[in-house]
Amino acid sequence: MAQLATSTYKRSIAALGLGAALMMALTGCLGGSADSASKPAEPAATQGTESSAKESAQAARDSEVQNLATETPSASAEASATKAAAPAAGATGALTPPGTALKFGQVAKTHTNSGEKGTEKYKEATFDTTVTKIVAGDPADLSEFKDAAKFAGQTPYYVFFDSKLTSLSKPSAGMSEGSLNAQLKDGTDAQKLIVFGTMADCESGSFDTEGKDDAFSYVVGSTKTSCSVFLAPAGDEITSASYAMTSFNYEKYSDNKYLKNPITWSK
Repeated sequence: MAQLATSTYKRSIAALGLGAALMMALTGCLGGSADSASKPAEPAATQGTESSAKESAQAARDSEVQNLATETPSASAEASATKAAAPAAGATGALTPPGTALKFGQVAKTHTNSGEKGTEKYKEATFDTTVTKIVAGDPADLSEFKDAAKFAGQTPYYVFFDSKLTSLSKPSAGMSEGSLNAQLKDGTDAQKLIVFGTMADCESGSFDTEGKDDAFSYVVGSTKTSCSVFLAPAGDEITSASYAMTSFNYEKYSDNKYLKNPITWSK
């Protein structure tokens, strides 16, 4: 734009110069009386003053135009840079698409809810969910259960995952962060072991809390580490974990697109 303004200015000056030359040529050709010849001196001085004033004004305007032409690209570039740096609308709250394959340590955006939608008791929460590791346990770890005999030949695997609470629609200390499934080497789901209490090698934490009474709630931004137990038959192993959004109550069972295409984590 700076080049365009300068070029336009030069063309304007050239046009003015050509116009002045034509006027002088016409004046010389037309001639006139002695009085006419003697009077141009005063108008010439006046014309020179007006011309100087006009030229100064024009120069000031051209300077402003040139300054604007110089500044505009910078302002535009700055605005573009700011726009490029800003996250896309809704990107922060967008859920990770069904079927996404992640590596251990990578984050998936998940959600959960409770209560009937449209009522005062309805609550919704979002999380950053990350499977951090899958650890093979000792078959002897299962011997502490009363019905340990039915686990003979099975190896426990401990799936560890972190859940960071990223939003909460209303104060709540009862929102579930969701649960995971785990897969054997052939991709089939492994048997999940529901444990009441804790196991020494598979302990879970909890979110931070704040407030009291009706305002008692998990702290948004706090993180909870969870551990789930799965069983693998002798000679097999658990190699991946998945999340199917079953902790979110959809209006229709078929609305949950994650059931057939869960988010998965593997090495």
